[in-house]
Amino acid sequence: MKNKLLYGLASLVLILVAFGVSGFLIKTKPEPETDGTAHNVMYVKADKVKLVETESDMIYRGRVAAFDNISLSAEVSGKIMQGDVRFKAGESFKKGDVLLTIYSEDVKVALKSGKSSLLQTISQILPDIKVDYPNEFAKWNTFFNSVDPEKPLPQLPQIDSDKEKVFLAANSVLTNYYSLQQQEINLTRYTIRAPFNGIFKTVNKEIGAVANPGTELANLIRSDKLEIVVPVFPNDLEWIKRGNSVQIQGHNGLKQTATVSRISGYVDEETQSVNVYLTYQALAGKKSFLEGEYVDVVLGNSRVTGYEIPREAVIDQSFVYELKNGKLGKKEIQVVRKLNDSYIISGIGDSQLIVTESLASINPNAEYQAR
Repeated sequence: MKNKLLYGLASLVLILVAFGVSGFLIKTKPEPETDGTAHNVMYVKADKVKLVETESDMIYRGRVAAFDNISLSAEVSGKIMQGDVRFKAGESFKKGDVLLTIYSEDVKVALKSGKSSLLQTISQILPDIKVDYPNEFAKWNTFFNSVDPEKPLPQLPQIDSDKEKVFLAANSVLTNYYSLQQQEINLTRYTIRAPFNGIFKTVNKEIGAVANPGTELANLIRSDKLEIVVPVFPNDLEWIKRGNSVQIQGHNGLKQTATVSRISGYVDEETQSVNVYLTYQALAGKKSFLEGEYVDVVLGNSRVTGYEIPREAVIDQSFVYELKNGKLGKKEIQVVRKLNDSYIISGIGDSQLIVTESLASINPNAEYQAR
């Protein structure tokens, strides 16, 4: 028993001595020397600026719209009748075609009745005119013979004296005549003709339905003359003039020529662009662009001096990163032309080292080098 106790104490002493020696060795171990010259180096894609004069096309995306887009409304009431073309959305028509008629037989009969009453009135006063106004009899007799209930009213004879005017007014000739003239004008509103070559975009009423004054019947768009709306950056407006011919191309390869008809005088708040409007005349019997279609528009070319840089390397369209003495700094620039995938910028000098890639962030403590 005594021997076991001695062995246990000896083991404990040896363990304590081992821990003591290990701690001494760790404390007395020399620390490794650090290299004070080590630093963080990052590489970026950069290029030396070389300003050159560039000639490039101004290519924009425009949207085709109808030159005329009108709402067709009824001016009179009555049953809608079929015209020369089907009254359906998508149906095309020619200028002058009867788009629809509104039932007007009762109006025509009333007009004939009114003309007959006018004839009766004039027949009753012709003897008095022959006696009291012999010099005026011939023209009124001719007018009487010209009035036909089946035909439009003839022109009212010229009234040469105040006495003649008073006589005609007292016998209601003038009132009846102008009332009939108004009815004839009103009758033309029962037939609606196409004001241009076009298409029914929407149709709100069916044949056989009843129309009332102010009822919107359909929406018409013009098909032989189109307008293209092109949002353009303000910087490019100096090369675009009213009357310029431009090239347009659709997705199906169709190419045509359009003319700059007008340029809006304000900047759109949302797109920060100015709308340029082009007029395009469709050719009869040939393929044409369609309303709502997007087309590529070549607005001519221009010569500018600057440096072309990828779009992703420009920050907020106002800055680029300049690499100088191993550090990156923002450099303010001006965008003079916007191309498909790049910008032409100015405000920088030749031989400056400019970053040509997108950087999510920069480390102010790092050293940067061009790769």
